[in-house]
Amino acid sequence: MANTAIFWYINSVLVGIVGANVQGTTEPLLATHALNIWSFLGAKLLYCLALEADDVMRTRARQLNQANYTHFWSFVAFVSGSVSSVSLGSTLVSRSAGYIILSIAWICAAITIVVYQYGSFIVDGCRWVYYEILKPFFNSIWNLIQGNNNSNNNNNMLTETQQQRATVQV
Repeated sequence: MANTAIFWYINSVLVGIVGANVQGTTEPLLATHALNIWSFLGAKLLYCLALEADDVMRTRARQLNQANYTHFWSFVAFVSGSVSSVSLGSTLVSRSAGYIILSIAWICAAITIVVYQYGSFIVDGCRWVYYEILKPFFNSIWNLIQGNNNSNNNNNMLTETQQQRATVQV
């Protein structure tokens, strides 16, 4: 939980910077960057819920005298805190650039959480493809290449041996 507390400070500073940036404009920020602000609020809500779920899991693990507990909710809090900071920071750029930054942030967050949760399935699948398909294929190609080199070496060896016999006979 200590590593995710940084987002409270980062977001507080960003709120101050965005507030100073918007001050004096005629349109409110919610009108110009509505998707970014709602994304910030949603990510911040997810961040708070994940911190609470992590605290509940940690408390249950202590009550049951379990040495380890799952760090999934701590990881979700870290990722959603990152997305909340990025979405709030994306209000400092133009609307279209902010939407692109926001889309990339949410896609990266989703991929990161899925890989964290189901990474062993992905790794096992990749290992299967490697050991069952790629490795035999490339081994057969390598053996073909080495087979050609060995036959060329054997031919060279025979010619050298024949040359030595020829010199001995003379």
